[in-house]
Amino acid sequence: MENTPATGMAPEQFVRGYMEVDYRSRYAGVLHLHPTPSEAIAELCLFRFWLACRAYAHSGATPAPTPPLCLPPGWTPPQQASGLDIDRALDTWHGHLLESRFDLYDRFFQLGRNHDDPLGLDAVALALSCQLFVQPSALTRAWLHDEVHTLFSALLDAFATAPGAPQPRGGGA
Repeated sequence: MENTPATGMAPEQFVRGYMEVDYRSRYAGVLHLHPTPSEAIAELCLFRFWLACRAYAHSGATPAPTPPLCLPPGWTPPQQASGLDIDRALDTWHGHLLESRFDLYDRFFQLGRNHDDPLGLDAVALALSCQLFVQPSALTRAWLHDEVHTLFSALLDAFATAPGAPQPRGGGA
C-alpha cells in the first residue's frame, strides 16, 4: 500500500496518513480514463474513507460491525483530496455526499456477501467501479477489485497492531 503510515499508531493518526495518498499518481490508470478526473479523485477519497471506517468496524473496534456504519470517535471526514475541494468537485454538500456514499457502499457490502466473498468486498469494488464509470472496462473493474481487497487487508492489519487494538471477536461480520 503506497504512502501507508507506520502501523502501531493510533487509528485516527493512521487514517489521516492513509487519506493523504497521492491520488493522481496512485490512480493514474483510472484517472486518465475518467472524463472528469477531479470528480474521480473526490469519489476515490470518499470511498477510501468509507473503507477505512468499515475496516475499523470489522476489526472489532466498534460494537456493530454491520451497517449502518457510523464514524469512529475522533475521525474527521475528508474535505479535500490532492488539493481538490470534494464538495466543489462533486457539486454538492459534503454531509449529503458522505451519507449517500456510506449508504451505497454499506448496501453493497451487506448484500454482496456470499460463499466466495464473505465480506462483500467484490460487490463493493463493483459499486466503486460503477460510481466512477457508466460502463467500466473489465480491466478497470479488475484493478479496482484488487485495490479494494489490498487496501482492506492492509487496513485490518494496521488496526490490529494499533495501540489498544481491540481483540478480534468470534464469527464474521
